[in-house]
Amino acid sequence: MNTQIKRNYLEINSRTHLKEKKKPFKDLIIKIVDPPDFQLNKFFYKQIGKNHRWTDRLSWSESDWFKYTNNKNLQTYILKQKSNLVGYFEQIYYKESFECEIAYFGILEE
Repeated sequence: MNTQIKRNYLEINSRTHLKEKKKPFKDLIIKIVDPPDFQLNKFFYKQIGKNHRWTDRLSWSESDWFKYTNNKNLQTYILKQKSNLVGYFEQIYYKESFECEIAYFGILEE
């Protein structure tokens, strides 16, 4: 049985295309994960991805996760409400082409 998976892409070519919005809750914060913590990336990937067929990293060893999250071109950000984890996103920077890719992002179901 084949399952069709639909992927969507977002491309922003200019800062003028961005429109600032107010936060839905005043106590939300976005914070960079520094130093990298592969356990945090792994947690979000598994929890958010379980309902979205994220499977490509499920076979990764802890060494694979460590290597990935310690890549100097990767930055992970977390979204928190007070002290509760809410979501995350990973950005991969491509310095040669001046581009940035959001590799994964999502909000916890809870």
